Amino acid sequence: MPTTTQTPRLSSDPLLDAVESVVAEQARVDVAKLRAVLAWAAENELQDADYITDALAEPGLEVAGPGAPVVHEWAALDLAAVMGVSTDSGLRYLGHALELRHRLPRLFARVIGGEVPVWRAFRVAEHTVILSKVGAAFVDQALAPFAHDLSLAQIERTTAAAIARFDPAEAERRRQDAAERRGVDIRLNGLDVPINGTVEIAATLDVTDAIDLEAAVRAGAQQLADLGSTETLDVRRSQALGEMARAQLALDLNTETGSGRGVTLYAHLDGSDVATLDNTQTPVLIEQIKEWCGAAATKVTVRPVVDLNTETASDAYRPSPTVAEHVMLRDRHCVFPRCTRRRVDLDHIHPYECGGPTSTANLAPLCRRHHRAKTHSRWRYRMLEPGLYEWTSPTGRTFTVDRRRRP
Repeated sequence: MPTTTQTPRLSSDPLLDAVESVVAEQARVDVAKLRAVLAWAAENELQDADYITDALAEPGLEVAGPGAPVVHEWAALDLAAVMGVSTDSGLRYLGHALELRHRLPRLFARVIGGEVPVWRAFRVAEHTVILSKVGAAFVDQALAPFAHDLSLAQIERTTAAAIARFDPAEAERRRQDAAERRGVDIRLNGLDVPINGTVEIAATLDVTDAIDLEAAVRAGAQQLADLGSTETLDVRRSQALGEMARAQLALDLNTETGSGRGVTLYAHLDGSDVATLDNTQTPVLIEQIKEWCGAAATKVTVRPVVDLNTETASDAYRPSPTVAEHVMLRDRHCVFPRCTRRRVDLDHIHPYECGGPTSTANLAPLCRRHHRAKTHSRWRYRMLEPGLYEWTSPTGRTFTVDRRRRP
């Protein structure tokens, strides 16, 4: 069986020896971490495969492929928090670990033997989780001997061969699933949004839609050139996309809102040349704000400053728009440890039916998964001060989440 183990040698560079030693030690730590997570999983398996997932029973999580153990959901949240990662990242690691241990035994043996790095094995496990047991066994037998030096393309080709050979229905399901994953991501809240006021956009489209969009962007860029623009082609293409968006907003489809940009920007100014754009949590030049405000069909509204340290309240169970805006400006996304989901519910920390007020001091955003965990399990949290939360897990561990604004 081929490996990439280096032969011992005398080195003339002690600094490289030190790097090599640290890399080897990290590989041993990675295997120890894998063993520890698998030991935890063995103690938190649901024994009955036909588990019940009603509101009164702890749900089970199928994070690996058919035949791998099912684990307790609320306990898995605790595992992710202890690992110091988001819930999604923790569940992804757990799923890869279980997939490797229970469905890829040949590859698992090479990992435990120190012949294949954990991260390389996880790359295979990520692809086999959708396969049947026989399909996963096929991939394991085909790839395990070469896993120390596999490319992503080799893994994908072998997985595709297993699907075509053992589960043609899955191939069709994947095609339909790919269609469901179509979407557009406008990264307004990315940490890489620079001070110059630009953002990245990523999209997954049907081929026909992509061809139409390419034709429209190309035509728009050419039109700008014909009108005298001296910008580069790439810049004109980006401007053409913006013009297409403004043309859509200008259509008089809603007589109540009228035309123009339908975007609300929260800009915090302190008298300097740089402001903070709350939408993206990034600095922005005052000149950029002036340019935005001076664009055609832009409506500018000056609103009172929202003091995020004060308390506002509503009388009803559902928070008023003012209260909801206050909470979201303060916390921005789910306040569970290391969760960054923005599709959230506004949760009454102290339940409304038990006298908890609908106020900014008693409301916090929680995504659906962590809202369910707070409601149906022994996960609990409290607000220490506006934007500062303390969570307590079912095992008694505490985690602090700090969403207070930084200078």
